[in-house]
Amino acid sequence: MKILLYGVSHQTTPIEIRERYTIEEADVPHHLSKIKEFTGVEEAVILTTCNRTEYYLYIDQTEFMHGEMLRYIGEHTGFDVSDVISTSYGKSNSDVATHLFSVATGLDSLMVGETQILSQVKGALKIAQDAHTAGPILSSLFNKAVSFSKKAHTETLLDQLSFNPSTAAVKFFKEEWTTIEEKRFLLVGAGKMIRLAAKSLIQHGATHITILNRHDDKAEALADELNEWVQSMKHPHQLKRYFYSGNYANLAMALASTDGVIVATKSSEYIIHSLVIQQMQQIRRGKKELTLVDLAVPRNVDPEIQLVEGIHVYDMDQIGTKIDDFKIEREKIIKNIHFQLDEAVLRFNSWYQERRAVPYMYQLRTKTIELRERTMKSLHQKLPDLNERELRMIDKHFQSVMNQLSKAPIQSMKELAKTNPNIDANDGLESFVRSLGLLKEEEKIVVPVEGVKIMESEGDL
Repeated sequence: MKILLYGVSHQTTPIEIRERYTIEEADVPHHLSKIKEFTGVEEAVILTTCNRTEYYLYIDQTEFMHGEMLRYIGEHTGFDVSDVISTSYGKSNSDVATHLFSVATGLDSLMVGETQILSQVKGALKIAQDAHTAGPILSSLFNKAVSFSKKAHTETLLDQLSFNPSTAAVKFFKEEWTTIEEKRFLLVGAGKMIRLAAKSLIQHGATHITILNRHDDKAEALADELNEWVQSMKHPHQLKRYFYSGNYANLAMALASTDGVIVATKSSEYIIHSLVIQQMQQIRRGKKELTLVDLAVPRNVDPEIQLVEGIHVYDMDQIGTKIDDFKIEREKIIKNIHFQLDEAVLRFNSWYQERRAVPYMYQLRTKTIELRERTMKSLHQKLPDLNERELRMIDKHFQSVMNQLSKAPIQSMKELAKTNPNIDANDGLESFVRSLGLLKEEEKIVVPVEGVKIMESEGDL
């Protein structure tokens, strides 16, 4: 059995290619079910964000065919298999764990340390669990990555030294203009990134922000929500508006009265293109400049419009290269987190390797329970005068004895499971369990989910 990863991210792949790998969240369950049907695939999780698309698989490597997965990705992206190989990366086992722990913590993000990725990692696992494609291995991997991320952000200053894409866009505006208090902003979209950008603009001094969305009612609802938030935060006893909603059909007019724009929608097409800019120029007076930050993948702003005089367009990759604050202190913190990450991955690897012993541990547990039950039944028949309290006391002590006797064999199984069996030599684990009479030739032990949960709750796993 093996853990595999296929993926693309901003670290390895330019946005022009990366956007072709994108999967809409609503389509993820469909892709998961298709991949789960591939020969040898036991579990699957898809992590898809604005900067990465990654397929996590738990497979039986004696049956799984890499070509089948590569062809599937090729059909989705429109690339040949050779192009998929050259534009994506692959990892296995402990390298997958190291990568996911780093991703969940924000160390692999465009804006190092950003926290939005954590909820996306949790969401990816939830979708896979709901689709019944995430089993005990990938669920444990993702949950351990989430736990490590929370610990890293709680115990370090990483949160204070990093930015998510939305706050990075706002910081970029501040660097460009020194102050943003007198500037007018337009936010296009109504999702999480727009909400984060809106709050960050207020916290940095912006006072006039318009929100547009393809559905006007969503823009209006978000503007109302944000006005209530800023009122409660800044002046609970005074009514003052900072956010306004507009008519999406009047996008060109909204652009004409704006200095800075942040765009983040789920549209797969350009929504700000040359025609909209031409319409804006007919309305806009003078040669006032317009700066647009496109946080969407696929992009929402046609990069060609930056050829127009006075128009400046920045996408996710360009924003990332412009934000590099607190470099020295952040590097110290990141170095310490990497040290902790290596230890966490070692613990996961130990757990993962011990999983090879789970069927035999379960069988040993089952046999000891059966022996205890037979012995107690026999004892009850031979000593009918024993009352319930006495039987419970004997059973409790008998159970304790069986647990003590099982402890050493279980520990030996775990240790032997961590050694990779040589193809030309006997598997030490199998030899050991055969010596205990737990495994016969050609026997395959199936462990029910409830059995695993019981062993985990009692500390065997």
